[in-house]
Amino acid sequence: MKFILTGILLLLVACSEVNLEKKAYVSPLHRLADKTQNYEKPSINNKINFPDAHTPKKTYRHEWWYITANLLTENGDNLAVQWTLFRTAINGKHWYFSHAALGDEKQHLSAFRNAREELGNLEISINPFSASIDDWIWQSSSDLLPANLHFSDSKDDKKWQVELELKGANQFYLQGEQGYNKKHADLDIASHYYSQPFIEVNGRVFLDGKWLNVEGNAWFDREWGSQMLASDQQGWDWFSLRLKSELALMVYRIRSDNTDFIYASLMHKNGDIETFTQDDVNLILLNHNDKNTYPNHFKIEIKSHEIDIDVKTINKDQIMRFGIEYFEGMVSFNGSHQGIGFLEMTGY
Repeated sequence: MKFILTGILLLLVACSEVNLEKKAYVSPLHRLADKTQNYEKPSINNKINFPDAHTPKKTYRHEWWYITANLLTENGDNLAVQWTLFRTAINGKHWYFSHAALGDEKQHLSAFRNAREELGNLEISINPFSASIDDWIWQSSSDLLPANLHFSDSKDDKKWQVELELKGANQFYLQGEQGYNKKHADLDIASHYYSQPFIEVNGRVFLDGKWLNVEGNAWFDREWGSQMLASDQQGWDWFSLRLKSELALMVYRIRSDNTDFIYASLMHKNGDIETFTQDDVNLILLNHNDKNTYPNHFKIEIKSHEIDIDVKTINKDQIMRFGIEYFEGMVSFNGSHQGIGFLEMTGY
C-alpha cells in the first residue's frame, strides 16, 4: 500500500508541474544525471574485492545486479531471459526494485517487484550469495556461482515461470581500469563495473501452458555509481555478444548532444580482458528513420581484431516499461563472426 500511495502522490505532483508550470517532459533518465545529492563517487583508487563486491554499496546512489540469457528449448526455439535487481537512493532512503522478462521471437512477457529492507521483503547476503525480492530469488551455494535463479510473473496465478541452474567460474572481468569504468570523455563520471559472460545454463521455463527444458548461456553484470550520465547524454546502446564459446564482446555507446562516448572489451574465457576506446571502435546505426522507435540494425567494427559484424534485433517488442523505459532483447549477428547475444537501448 505504501508503494501505491507513493506512486499516486508522485503522479499528482508530476501532473501539477505540467499543468501549472507548463514544464516540458523530462525523461526519467535525468535521475541518472542528477549530481545534487551527496553520495560517494567511484574512484580509480578503489580496489574491488570479492566476494564483498557482490554486496550492496549504499554509499553510492545507484547499483544493479544484472543477468541476461540466450536459451534454446528442447524444441529448438530461441528464448531470451532477463533478471535484474536495482537499488537507488533518494534522500538517504534505499529503494529496491527488480525486473524480469521472458521472450521468444514473437512475444515478450515481463514482470516487476519492489521492496524496502524496512518492509522485510528483501534479503541480500554473501557466503553464499543470495538475493531475494518477494518470491524471486537468486540462491548460490558458493560465492556467486553456481546458483539457482527462480522468478515468475505472478505470486499466485502464474502464467509464466523461469527456473534456471547457473554454472561457471567465480571469475570476474573488471571493466575499464581495474573496475573503474568511465562514462564521459571529459567529465568525472564513472561507475565500478565487472562482468562474468561465461555462464552455462540449464533449467526449465513455463510458457504457453507447458514446461519446456532449456539450455544455453548467461551473462552477468554488476555496476554501481552515483552519477551515471551527464546532462548532455540522452541514453545508451549496450551490446553483449558471444563471438565464440571462449570469447565475449561488450560494447556500449552513451549518446550525447556533443560527443558520444564508446567503450568496448573483449573477454577471454582464460581470464584475460582487452579494453578499447572510441578511437578503436566503429559503431554505426543503420536504417533508423523514426526517432520514436528503437533501432533494429547496427554495425560494429574493431579493425585491430578483424571484427566486422552486423547486429539485428530478433523481437522489436522486447521493451521494459517500468519507470525508465528501455529495450532489452536478444539479437543475432553475422559477418566476421556469427552468433546471438543481447542489446539494451534507452533514451530514444
